[in-house]
Amino acid sequence: MVVDPDVEVAKLREKLRLCQLELAKARRQQEELAEASLSHDETEQRLVDLTRRLDGRLVQGESVTGPRGWLKRRVLSTMPSPDEDDDLAVLRSSALMDGPWYFQQYPEVASTGLSASLHYLRHGAGQGKDPGPEFVTATYREQHPEIADGVNPLVHFLRLASEPAR
Repeated sequence: MVVDPDVEVAKLREKLRLCQLELAKARRQQEELAEASLSHDETEQRLVDLTRRLDGRLVQGESVTGPRGWLKRRVLSTMPSPDEDDDLAVLRSSALMDGPWYFQQYPEVASTGLSASLHYLRHGAGQGKDPGPEFVTATYREQHPEIADGVNPLVHFLRLASEPAR
């Protein structure tokens, strides 16, 4: 059997053309996936920015300084009570209370009109919600059964951590 070199070259060129088409298709798919990934990353970043601004605005709205503070506390249920002020200050001073993360994990909280820290103080801890990725409410409660109902686990932890060693 004699092989015609021109026929073999033609077959090889056709295979090369098909491979080039397949490679071009794979590159297009890779580019589309890269764009989708970039869009996902951008979307994720926008979500983080949005939840950070939302928490900041809600915290700012809960400010009760000045003569309007008394009126705000009397009229708005979204305002912290004087009894909650100290606990809120403790929560807000800690990186363990991560407002943007809280809103991302529990998006229904945004509809309450409460900041993440006030929601966690009033409701979230009792519902077993975590204030951020670095503190697990249920685990802390299990490790500290002495915590009375109504005592916020993160506030308890932060106050214990800030006490001088005896």
